[in-house]
Amino acid sequence: MSTSNRHETTQRPPAPPVRSWSTTARQIQGEIGLAVEATFHYDPDDPWAIRVAFRLSLGRVVDWTFSRELLRSGTRVLSGEGDVRLWPLRCGGREGRVRMRLGSAGAFAVVDIDRAGLRSWLNETYDAVPAGSEAARIDWAAETGRLFARR
Repeated sequence: MSTSNRHETTQRPPAPPVRSWSTTARQIQGEIGLAVEATFHYDPDDPWAIRVAFRLSLGRVVDWTFSRELLRSGTRVLSGEGDVRLWPLRCGGREGRVRMRLGSAGAFAVVDIDRAGLRSWLNETYDAVPAGSEAARIDWAAETGRLFARR
């Protein structure tokens, strides 16, 4: 009889792919709104996180990562604290816009995003990984191994 130290994990079913969503945001500077390309990314294998890349002038890209639930909440009510705050605006189209304040008190950017487009894309992320099922997407044994390998 042989013994094995092998750790077996259950394979999680693949989540449906979620496309990235690109839109033209408005970076608010005083009374002026400057067009900024924004691309939102969601990876079902990192189910709690949303990544957004803002393409600024001269090819500079600024990346932000924050909670999917924070983004969802910000489409309805004032949400967040610290470096990321979001809230809906009832102007600028059929469903309005979502205002994002990104950065610390001394250096921050204010960006407006189309609310209807953002909500539609967010719904795709929740179709791929429903709220409350995110933890089932994580390979906890692999995450633990990576954590202890960093010593």
